[in-house]
Amino acid sequence: MEGRSLGTALLEVVVSIGGYYVLRACEAGVFWSLTGPALVVAMLAVAATIRRRRLDLVGLLVLIELATTLTLTLVTQNPRAAALREAAYVVVAGIFCLVTLFRQAPLTHVFAASAASFGDPARERAFACAWSSVPRYRRWQRALTALLGTILLAAAAVRAVILLSASDAGLAHATDMSNTVTLYMLGALGVVSGALIQVPRRIVERLASSAETGA
Repeated sequence: MEGRSLGTALLEVVVSIGGYYVLRACEAGVFWSLTGPALVVAMLAVAATIRRRRLDLVGLLVLIELATTLTLTLVTQNPRAAALREAAYVVVAGIFCLVTLFRQAPLTHVFAASAASFGDPARERAFACAWSSVPRYRRWQRALTALLGTILLAAAAVRAVILLSASDAGLAHATDMSNTVTLYMLGALGVVSGALIQVPRRIVERLASSAETGA
């Protein structure tokens, strides 16, 4: 399911940042401190895909991003390119998020229907009913998806400016600043999601409750 792939993607962000600081503490250079965790992330993504035995849109996005950015990083052997890898990753994620606005259903609805139905057929029907018959639900989910995509793109732009404007000697400090921006980005995504999902959640809960009462 796309929700599970999105959860894997978030885990990969944690591994990337945490691994970087572990390797830096072990006095590894900036290039391998950035690239080493990325290789671990790639293995996690492949393992998750094999375990699910299927490849959904988010999973495909993760694998394409990893293959492209890791290839560029390893070919150039450039610490700045390695640092920009994650900013590029976030750019593609933001674009993907916005592109889903033009699909049958945006990413936040797909994720919510997958993660919050808990395998309950009644809740799955409630999500489907909310999307097909409640315009207010659709508006809120589209607004949430649009805002999340915008946050991702804004954070990626800030990270790119920080990394591109740094000198070679100051790249390690710039990477620290870039990682701080990532943490703020994750916080903003969490706050926005928690706030804007409330109205859609209440709509789904009402429909699920009505279905149970009718049954």
